Amino acid sequence: MAPQPSLAGPAGRPAAEIMTSAALSSLQAGRLSSARSLVSRMLREDWRVERRSLTVAADGSGEAVYRIHTADRVMDFVAFAFPPSSQERTLRIFDLGWDMMGALLDGPATAEDVEHTRNEMPRLYHGRATGHTLTWCRANRSLRVFEHVVEALAAGQQPDTVALARVGYLMRNIGLDGNGTFGTRTFLAYGDDHPLAVPYHAQLLSAYMMRELSADLVEALAARRSETAVTLDPQVRRFLGVGNSSALGLVLWVGNHPVLVDRWISLREQALAHARGLAAAPGSGVADTLVALLERAALYQSEDVNEYTCFTPAARIVADLRRVLDAIPVRAAAAGADGRVPTVAELVDGVEGVEGICDEAAEVVNSVLTELDPAESDRLAADLTVNETFRRDGSMAAGELRTLLADRYAWALAVDRTAPGAVANTWYKSRSAEEPRCGATAELPEGTVDLTVDIPGMVQHLDGVLATVDPVLPVGRLLARRPELRGAVERLQSLAGHAYAVPHTNIRDAAFVPAQLIRLANAALYGLERTKDYLGRDLRGVIFQGAPTAADLGGTDAGPWFWPAVPRPAGTVAPALASSNGSTR
Repeated sequence: MAPQPSLAGPAGRPAAEIMTSAALSSLQAGRLSSARSLVSRMLREDWRVERRSLTVAADGSGEAVYRIHTADRVMDFVAFAFPPSSQERTLRIFDLGWDMMGALLDGPATAEDVEHTRNEMPRLYHGRATGHTLTWCRANRSLRVFEHVVEALAAGQQPDTVALARVGYLMRNIGLDGNGTFGTRTFLAYGDDHPLAVPYHAQLLSAYMMRELSADLVEALAARRSETAVTLDPQVRRFLGVGNSSALGLVLWVGNHPVLVDRWISLREQALAHARGLAAAPGSGVADTLVALLERAALYQSEDVNEYTCFTPAARIVADLRRVLDAIPVRAAAAGADGRVPTVAELVDGVEGVEGICDEAAEVVNSVLTELDPAESDRLAADLTVNETFRRDGSMAAGELRTLLADRYAWALAVDRTAPGAVANTWYKSRSAEEPRCGATAELPEGTVDLTVDIPGMVQHLDGVLATVDPVLPVGRLLARRPELRGAVERLQSLAGHAYAVPHTNIRDAAFVPAQLIRLANAALYGLERTKDYLGRDLRGVIFQGAPTAADLGGTDAGPWFWPAVPRPAGTVAPALASSNGSTR
């Protein structure tokens, strides 16, 4: 029987509660995150991945073509591997020291497509994709475990899974480019009936294929070294994801895609409100799933060896999840004693609100809630496409606009921009690296283009102008006199009805921690796990850890794949790698 919703309509939490940068950084990957919603669709529609060709030389160079069979079409993933080199190897997207590059094509790849991609991708910013290319992607091997895995398989053994757990992947994504970049097809040109018509599913499918290639590559290299080489144990192969590192550009991404951010968070809040109203009788599917996933989450967190500087240590999250688990049977029994069937809210909300439960543990609980009615979460996740065009209402009176600012942007008006460090930083793009940077305003050369999405500054400046004009003056007439205000007016009017569009934070402030908004995008929206900050300015994590592999697709549903436990198959080599929390991967 399907979970029964409450009669009350869904209502999200107040923006003031969840839109601070600290609160946003606590949001966790859930069923509406891109990586998870993509896998849900792959499983629901019985997608298959077929490896059509793979050639690998002893030095690690090679070429592969994979075919993805969706419900109504095929797509090909063309990949090229290169001998590893420490030269030019950095985390920067513009560098050319890649160990792998690939392209996702809509439809079968012809020999001409493969040759075109082989020639154009290495040129990157000077290259151009074919007209039916959906993404270009690049990745590097993990310096810590890739060779270890090859050596273990060549020796007839499984790799040290404890060492693998410290890293989580064989290859790390360097760039997932689509939506018109390098001539790839724009997202809106996909069409509503395309299997990748949900934002970022094309990029995430490319990351999934990186993961498949990395596992195929270590097995092929091991087979070249030894006739007695073995393949990865299915549990180990499933455990390995693909790595990812993101930096300051995602802070600007959040600022430049407010309508999409609002839709993502709004849908998540709707899913949570729906889940909290579900009946959770002891022994029911909802109650059993709730407890099983909380136990799974606690185990996953307990095996996390990362050291966090900006975020909550895993040990604290585990302790708080245990408190939630301990409270559930007590609260269920209390409801039963009253002759009632408890709702999910009665089992978990009271615990979340207890002083001492950290925000991240509460959001892990919320992540679990998005899995209690999979069909409802999947329905919501399919509604992520938005129109991001800002439009101004020139007929609005200046006084009405000022009232709007006071109502919807009160937090921005309250920011003290005269306080020490409040406007210390400017966001810009570096001339040499073509990447976003954040630096002290006083130290930047004259002529630096300011890319800061400064909502407090924008709101306060506009409010000051509005205070000086006749309240009945139409905004259109004001803009005729002050055209430089057009961008602010369009943005602030357009976003007034989107409660979750704008983080309540001042990104110019010297105390602002970029990793908090980077984590919002990476974890909650894209679906990364193990998101560890580095110097508060970038984030490393893993995608698709535990996800079904190509060999698993089309088979029997094995249940939840996320938050996998560290596998310990027979024939594993003795621990060989020292623990490392450094930045090299």
